[in-house]
Amino acid sequence: MLRTVPSLLLASVSLLVLQELAHAAPIQSELVPRQVAAPAADILDGTVRLPEPRAGAVRSRGAFFALAWEPDGETLWSARVQAPIARGALGFAVQAASASAFTLQLRVAGDDVSLEAPGAERRDQGLPIELGGEDVQRWDVVLAKGGIAEFHVRATGAHAPAPGFLALRDDQPLTAAAYLDTHERLADREVALVAQVERDGDGVAEERLVHAISSAWAHVEGPGYAARLPLLDDGMSGDGQAGDGRFGVRLPEGLLGEYAARIELFGNWNGADFLRTTRVTFVMDAPVLWLTGGVETEVLDARRLRLDLDALPLGNARRVQVSAEVWAHDAFGHARPMTWLSRIERPSPSPARDGHWRLPVWLDAGWFTATGLRPPLELRHLRVQDPDHQGVLASAERMPVPPGPLPPFAGRVAVPFSQLAGPSANAAIPVGPAIEIQPTITNPGLVLSHGYCSGGNVWPNTDFRQPKLAFSDPSQNRSHDEFANLIASQASAYTSFGFVGHSQGGAAALHLLTYYQSPLDRARGPRRIQSVGTPYQGTPLASLGFFACGVNSDMTPSGAATWLSGIPSWARAEVYYYTTANDGSACQFLTDLLLSNPEDGTTERSRGQLPGGHNMGHVTGWCHTTGMSDPAQYTDSSRNAILDAEAAR
Repeated sequence: MLRTVPSLLLASVSLLVLQELAHAAPIQSELVPRQVAAPAADILDGTVRLPEPRAGAVRSRGAFFALAWEPDGETLWSARVQAPIARGALGFAVQAASASAFTLQLRVAGDDVSLEAPGAERRDQGLPIELGGEDVQRWDVVLAKGGIAEFHVRATGAHAPAPGFLALRDDQPLTAAAYLDTHERLADREVALVAQVERDGDGVAEERLVHAISSAWAHVEGPGYAARLPLLDDGMSGDGQAGDGRFGVRLPEGLLGEYAARIELFGNWNGADFLRTTRVTFVMDAPVLWLTGGVETEVLDARRLRLDLDALPLGNARRVQVSAEVWAHDAFGHARPMTWLSRIERPSPSPARDGHWRLPVWLDAGWFTATGLRPPLELRHLRVQDPDHQGVLASAERMPVPPGPLPPFAGRVAVPFSQLAGPSANAAIPVGPAIEIQPTITNPGLVLSHGYCSGGNVWPNTDFRQPKLAFSDPSQNRSHDEFANLIASQASAYTSFGFVGHSQGGAAALHLLTYYQSPLDRARGPRRIQSVGTPYQGTPLASLGFFACGVNSDMTPSGAATWLSGIPSWARAEVYYYTTANDGSACQFLTDLLLSNPEDGTTERSRGQLPGGHNMGHVTGWCHTTGMSDPAQYTDSSRNAILDAEAAR
């Protein structure tokens, strides 16, 4: 039997029919965190559960090297790279400032390979600022034999050339994949780095392992630490079972800050030696809090039950993302999932225990009626994350909720699903009585957004109608959370707005819709959020070191997979997305050697997918941004006309 507070029920007669919060709530001068909720189906199908760590593996189809310049005479500089390669097609490229002026020489198994011979093809390219603003010199040749390849790069100048890269890919269909074995990357925890070689695939799903690695190494660098570590397949190095094809190494405790691990996987496959490299970037955090297992409950009004998770501070208070599944019981006493809750907010002092923090989440009593479930309640799969780098700061498998009063609506009053989960729902704020006349949206608009590290607005002004706002945050590296807050700030003059985003802009808008109240909630029209070229599942380039503004944790494969597990199905359903790829010549001559096709020079089609969103199609002949082999995808006037016509406002 549900235990409720009857006095609150008498005071809530006028709440039997509730208006959506997006219409009832006034325009907020500051961004209000949303109490995010998702239905049980999102728990059961894994939408809001943390993925396995290997789902965030960083994959690379080739090998890449930093160029180490050495003097070679008074005005000459040279850099040399060696790697085993197979016979057949070979592509290699150098990316650096003025790379088009470099001289390249190639020897394989001791013999010179003429780059002037018929069949050898050279292509040059200047890159946009977000990809370094450098030059790329790309060569494609066909080798009659394999062996150790020696690449010799020469440059002229009074001073050493700027840092650069050499990337290569031979004819073997092999991919390197590497990841950390846990989401809890804390300085006092044991963390292992795991790597493997797979058959080429789509760049996202784990493909068939190739048991061909002879040696594996990790070059790990970060604050106060640099080491070359061997990876082993011995079953004791975080690698799984001995001899399973996965190699691992346990990182030393005490690491703190941002680190990068360059992985080298050597081996022999089908009689030919190979080398594949990849790179994993990660943040090792200091412990912030410890979940004690205590939960306090308080009935706030007829519909809302606050659950305060007790935590012991281990560091300074900062904004964290708290997520938990709420489980209850059916009429037969079986435990069933009721809803999933998540919220971004700073911990506050606990009123119940001196020196402790409380992490509140709010449960709408309408979930009891919607699911037919009843107490006792239990929180499962709790996690506390950093909203900027997605690392898990604390977790608990189960946490019982002590018995106590429930809001009067629990099990008695049906609440529309739109008020339980979605842009109209926020159980963290009180709801008012129904209003018969919905307020008029007086100042609607459309927000056009660029992406990561962009020089500014990318959308053609004449392709979109007024009123509109071109979001601008040039040459910056922002987390999705920071990006989302900036969007809301710049668009605050609108009473409602729809959104068209390029690249990271699409993910930032989805984050805004999920975790905060803003005028985006009140947008009216067919499509609330539309995006082009957004890497919803990340891009290896964010980890491989080819982003000019630095590593972006949310766009690494690992960070994106973790972030996406915090986006419920109702929010994903508000997104309409497009992907593109090159038509003929690769979009970006160097990254083409590392990414899985099809791709637009930055985003692989497979990683541009948003499960639960609306896939509006994939077209060729358009690249991610300017300076690539095909026009930039955001300049497609035909698609832009659709984006403008279908956009909510």
